[in-house]
Amino acid sequence: MRSSLHLSDDTNQFGPGTDLMISLVAVLLMLSVVTSRLYGREKTRADQAIGDYNDAQKKLATDSAALDSLRKRGLESAGTFRVATESFPAGDFYARPVTRLVSPQQTSERVSRIVEEYHRQDFPHIFVIGHSNTIDDPSAADHSRAARLQRNWDYASRRAALIASLIEVHLSDAERDRLVVMTTGEFDMRNPANPLSQENAWVEVVFGKEWKPPSRGAAP
Repeated sequence: MRSSLHLSDDTNQFGPGTDLMISLVAVLLMLSVVTSRLYGREKTRADQAIGDYNDAQKKLATDSAALDSLRKRGLESAGTFRVATESFPAGDFYARPVTRLVSPQQTSERVSRIVEEYHRQDFPHIFVIGHSNTIDDPSAADHSRAARLQRNWDYASRRAALIASLIEVHLSDAERDRLVVMTTGEFDMRNPANPLSQENAWVEVVFGKEWKPPSRGAAP
């Protein structure tokens, strides 16, 4: 009897809570392993996201530098013409008469910005170009295509002449000699898919390095 009692005591020497503790430790180890793997996975994702962000920043910096270079070259010497950043949409003019401005103050401010831009670059000539849509004058006696084209050439040129008259007061005598007023009428539309659109009846300003052949008195 005494031997069996000793044997029983030896097999349970850590007490009745041993199995529970072992189970808890096993659960903790499992949680630790799972947590470690999840952390490793999220860290990998985070590192990848940081890498992608850094790559995007580098590409943005490279693209910005390239764009700045293109802008600088465009402003300095690339090409014979450069379009002004300001223009005059159809909404700046009344339909009748076409030389009446809806907001003279607003148009004057836009003209001032164009003159400032002109003086900041090295294109000596200023082209003021009038455009038109294909809307005809309903009160006209002749509605043939030729008559409509002629009228719209005239309307576009009158709008361009009005803008040119506002620009020239800010120019010197030498600069006025390089001011050119033009009209394309219904041609060279901004929105050719919709020829009736008011978007086509506008006045644009273009700076140029050249515009005419040598004068008759100049040496060939």
